Amino acid sequence: MSAPVPVSPQVDSVQTWLEAEPADDPVVDLAQWRVHFTVLADPGLSDAARQGWLEQFESRILDVCERFIPHLLTAALPLPRDLHVASVELVAALLDVSAAFQTAVDSLRDRWVLGSRSDVASLAGRALRLVNESYRVVCMSGAAVPAGLWRRAYALMMAAGLPDASTEATPEALARGASFQFKRLVALAAVQPESLTARELAWVYDYLEIVAALGRLASEPVQPESSAFWMDTSGDGAPVAAVRRLPPLGDGLLHFSALAMARRAGEQIEWLETRITDAYTTGEERAGALLEPDVSGLPLGLTALEALSLLRRMRDRWSTPPARTNARRAHQYSVQVCAGLRDMWRMRRHGGEAVKLDEWMVCNESPGGFAIMSVEGIAGGLSAGMALALRRDASQPWSICIVRWIRAERPDQAEVGLQVIAHACTPVAIAFRGGEARATTPALVLPPMAGVRSNPAILVAAGTYSSRRFMLVHEGEHLYVAQARVLSLDMQTASVELFQYEIDAYPI
Repeated sequence: MSAPVPVSPQVDSVQTWLEAEPADDPVVDLAQWRVHFTVLADPGLSDAARQGWLEQFESRILDVCERFIPHLLTAALPLPRDLHVASVELVAALLDVSAAFQTAVDSLRDRWVLGSRSDVASLAGRALRLVNESYRVVCMSGAAVPAGLWRRAYALMMAAGLPDASTEATPEALARGASFQFKRLVALAAVQPESLTARELAWVYDYLEIVAALGRLASEPVQPESSAFWMDTSGDGAPVAAVRRLPPLGDGLLHFSALAMARRAGEQIEWLETRITDAYTTGEERAGALLEPDVSGLPLGLTALEALSLLRRMRDRWSTPPARTNARRAHQYSVQVCAGLRDMWRMRRHGGEAVKLDEWMVCNESPGGFAIMSVEGIAGGLSAGMALALRRDASQPWSICIVRWIRAERPDQAEVGLQVIAHACTPVAIAFRGGEARATTPALVLPPMAGVRSNPAILVAAGTYSSRRFMLVHEGEHLYVAQARVLSLDMQTASVELFQYEIDAYPI
């Protein structure tokens, strides 16, 4: 009989740490967690002890994650160096625990005794929740998805098996189940998280807890194709919209449809629109009180107008994922950048010397947009959905753009995807009916754009649009004042709104 493998002295301190109160700072707790987690590699641990401690480490890292998320909510991209390092460490820790659960899943599958299928599905669900959390932190940090994340998610889902009508029948089972966690992960990827702010991502993640079960997961193609996504479970790629690229032939594919989720979002959009209209009519405050969960069934964290804008984008991306229409061409040349609507307004109103212009490098471009990378170190201030202007040099006109996505893999550098919405702009001030007396809001008038819009448009800060009619003031050589009316609300992001308008021929 072989002698028992001795247990390392570290084991004596681990349980004491796990039973103690977490550190006030989640970053400190994360560092301590990393030191103690190595105990699971101790060959002297029994399988039962290792599994028990794994579950405690799982609980502790999920607690660290929940306390760390608020640090990302208010941080602009790219993240400060200390926050960037901590987010990378947290993602690695979450994936390490998911890997340990995956090992347990593989071990159970190898033995495959009676009743072990439900155990495999349960462990796979826990592992997928950890993958989910790591993906949330990655998206909120603007970082690249770690290699192997999607491969692990696919392996865990395939190990658990697709549910049938008799499984995961209760809400409690759904929340724990592997398919629910997998649907939540895929639905978040489908909503294009790189185009959302950290606050929006946190809200979407909570919202998916309510609606993710409505997603449809199948081993065969789903219809309609216009709202379908497919995944190659043998690879490490993110879900792909069928409208962007058709799935390859062969086995090992999973298919997903978020159409039912889009319909639910549409119902909540209608409810919110009615409530907001009623609030305007009665003169109530436009506040987040409309989003009390007991009344709205929606998560906390956004005002009614913010949630309405986000739900519209989610519905569109789930029901009709955008297809690429223009090929990108690689380029490399420097451009001047003016970031932020207010600075753009000041720059056009008072000249380029009124604001600080940054130098960026164009990586590629298409007729509809650019991808640019920072040349100089930048100190944050970027967010998805914000307005930005760029030009090659002072002899060229400004291109007015919206930030579609941000990738910030390093604290001192960012890559930004831009959608061009105009090639000129005029600074004005506007005031909507029912707004604060004597108050005007800086805005930019954009000319019509062939193939995009046939009327002039106004770009203004999010939350400004409140009625069909508004006053427009332009201070040029002569003061120009007119009443105008909104024709269509074309875009809403967390930062700006874009709507087409026309001068009212019969002002009232």
